[in-house]
Amino acid sequence: MTAPPPPPPDEPLDDPTLVGPGRRVVVDEDVPQRVVRPYPWWLWALVVLFLAAAIIFLVLWLMERNEGKEVPSLVGMTLVQAQDEVSSEGFTLKTVRIPAAAAPGTVVDQAPQAGADLEDGSQVMAVVSAGREQVTVPNLVGSAADAAEQLLDSARLQAERKTVDSPKPQGTVVAQDPADGAQVPKSSTVTLSVSSGKGQVKVPAVVGMSQADAVAAVVNAGLVPVVITVPSQEPAQRVIAQDPPANQEVPARSKVRVNVSGGPTQTQTLTVTTSETTTTATTVTTTTP
Repeated sequence: MTAPPPPPPDEPLDDPTLVGPGRRVVVDEDVPQRVVRPYPWWLWALVVLFLAAAIIFLVLWLMERNEGKEVPSLVGMTLVQAQDEVSSEGFTLKTVRIPAAAAPGTVVDQAPQAGADLEDGSQVMAVVSAGREQVTVPNLVGSAADAAEQLLDSARLQAERKTVDSPKPQGTVVAQDPADGAQVPKSSTVTLSVSSGKGQVKVPAVVGMSQADAVAAVVNAGLVPVVITVPSQEPAQRVIAQDPPANQEVPARSKVRVNVSGGPTQTQTLTVTTSETTTTATTVTTTTP
């Protein structure tokens, strides 16, 4: 039996030392390398200058920049206190006044609010109370109480009644507090003294007055005059007596009798001849008006 032929020997591959027919020749070639060139010097100088400028700018900005301070709370302070507080913190103060219920000169609001950060020298606004709006009290004496209250309401004021003894008709305002023309805060209370129509009054002294003056005095005192004309030697229309007497206290609306002189009387004698032998004398009394 014939033995198989031996296998061919292994051929080395890509061996540069093997040269011959049927052999591959591998030759290493130099691969060109990338040349890295440095940046030009002027570019580095430009970067350095830029960084230096940025650093200088940052330093100057930090030096000139003011650190923020907290705004103090001013609400409830007086205007003087608020001014001192703001000045001590390096701020300036601007004020605005508005009508408010707080006492005049009291800070009722502020802007910015307390705690906000502001730079030194910044402005802080304080809203200061000017007090309540002022109104003028009208004249109410002599008015009916109901009408007086309506007038006060239109003037934005409050009315408070109190009843007093007075000769004036019942329900008439005989006094007020504050007085008319006074300047008071809006919604203030005005006290009205209202007549009860009762009470004691003094009788005025009218003896010696003219009838017209005496009647006016009695009426103004809350009394009712009753004029009686009587014979008298006093000039006509002059008061010669009164009842009740002067300064006596009597109930309001009481009657006062006023006696007025009718003027002095004159007596004249007239002689009347009725015949040649008879003469009659007649006396006539006249009153000079």
